[in-house]
Amino acid sequence: MDITFRPLTDDDLPLLHRWLNDPGVVRWWEGDDVSWEGVVRDYGGGGDGPEEHYLALLDGEPVGWIQCGSAAHWPDESAAWRALGLDPAVAGIDYLVGEPAARGRSLGSRMIRAFVDDVVFGRHPGWTQAAADPDVDNVASWRALAKAGFRHVGDIPSGKGTGRLMAIDRPPAPGAGRAGTVTS
Repeated sequence: MDITFRPLTDDDLPLLHRWLNDPGVVRWWEGDDVSWEGVVRDYGGGGDGPEEHYLALLDGEPVGWIQCGSAAHWPDESAAWRALGLDPAVAGIDYLVGEPAARGRSLGSRMIRAFVDDVVFGRHPGWTQAAADPDVDNVASWRALAKAGFRHVGDIPSGKGTGRLMAIDRPPAPGAGRAGTVTS
């Protein structure tokens, strides 16, 4: 099963709207406007905001949504993350497994890891870390992050309660750490 990503388009907004209003998803978006107008405003028009929005595809079929952006675009969140030791060049991610039948099958962790490798670190050489802060009660979300290689950094206040800050570091470049090695 192959996980790939493609940029979200306006044609995808009805699907994203349906996913964001699914009972298994909407409870974690509490306080966000997931009405049709809100989805069009926040995700439509090619995304002129600081985030990059993608659909996650499993063998070519949409199963989830994922986004990334430099945490520097959100000063309050970035300051809280830095206070717990994250780098100023950290990228934030948000995600959801949209199709209910795809949940609970480790797809979330595979999707997150592939996205971090392919998009966050693969397309953004300046980002040194990736992080997310799901609600502490969203156990499935932070467990998916842990299975994807993220570590728990600490808990932070969020607009919706308490977030469990999870982060992963960019892997060292091939050959890094070999300074001073002599070969003959």
